[in-house]
Amino acid sequence: MVVVSGSWVKNVAVYPTPTSNNDMVIPTNTMSAKALLICRPNSHPFQERTLCLDQPVKVGRSLARAKATPTNAIFDCKVLSRHHAVLWYDCGKFYLQDTKSSNGTFVNNNRISSNDSEPHEVSSGDIVQFGVDVVENNRKVTHGCIIATLKLYLPDGKEAKASPSIIEGNRHGYVPLEELYKLNQIIQEASQREQCLETKLIALQHIVDEARRSAEESWQAYVGEERLLSRVAALENQLTQVGKNWGEDRLREELQKLHVSLFRGAYKVKLTS
Repeated sequence: MVVVSGSWVKNVAVYPTPTSNNDMVIPTNTMSAKALLICRPNSHPFQERTLCLDQPVKVGRSLARAKATPTNAIFDCKVLSRHHAVLWYDCGKFYLQDTKSSNGTFVNNNRISSNDSEPHEVSSGDIVQFGVDVVENNRKVTHGCIIATLKLYLPDGKEAKASPSIIEGNRHGYVPLEELYKLNQIIQEASQREQCLETKLIALQHIVDEARRSAEESWQAYVGEERLLSRVAALENQLTQVGKNWGEDRLREELQKLHVSLFRGAYKVKLTS
C-alpha cells in the first residue's frame, strides 16, 4: 500500500486480516511460505513450531479455545498477551508486528514498535523474543518469556535471506549477531545472579552481626555472674572468720549498727525523692 501525505510518499506493508474459524478455506496446490520457531536455551520451554504463512499467523497466549500445537504460534506462557503479535509473508518479504502487547516484542534484542502502521521486516536467522521474564514473590518465582531462532522459507522452499547484520559480520570477520545476543543474555543472567548473591550476602551479614551481638551479651552476663559468685564466696569467708573471732554480744551489736545504717540510708533516699 502507498501512503501519500503532502510532499512525501511512503510504502507501508499492511497485513491482511487473519481468517476466522467460520471462514471457508479453499485448498490450493500452490506452495506457501513457512516459518520455523526454534526454542533457544534461555527461553520458556516450547516445542519447535512450523508455521504455514499462507495467511497471517497470530502469536499469543494459550486459552481454553486456543491451545498450543506444533503448527501454530500459541504458547503456554504467562508473560504473553492473548493477541501478542502477527507474523506474515507478502511479496517476497516477511513481517512481524507487535499488536499492542503488554510485555513487548523484540527482534535481535531490539523492541519493535507496537504502532499498527509500522510492521517490522524480519530475516531468516533473527532472534525473536515475545515478552520479558517476570519475577514474582521476591525472586522466588520467575515466569520466562518466549525466545526463538526464526527460520524463514520462501514458497519455492528456499531459505529466505539472512539478516544484513549477520551477513556483514561474517563477511568482515565480526562477531555474528546471534553470538552477541547470546553474550547479552549471559550478561543479564550473570547480573541477576549477582543481585541475588548480594541480597543473600546482606542477609548473612545481618545474621553474623546478630550472632556476634548475642555472644558479646552472653559473655558479659557470664563475667558478671562469675564476679557475683566470687563476691558471695568472699563474703561467706568473711562471715565465717567473723563468727570465729567475735562473740555473740559483738555480733548482736554489729547487726544493730548495720540496721541503723540501712534505716538512715533509706530515710535519706526517701527525703531526696
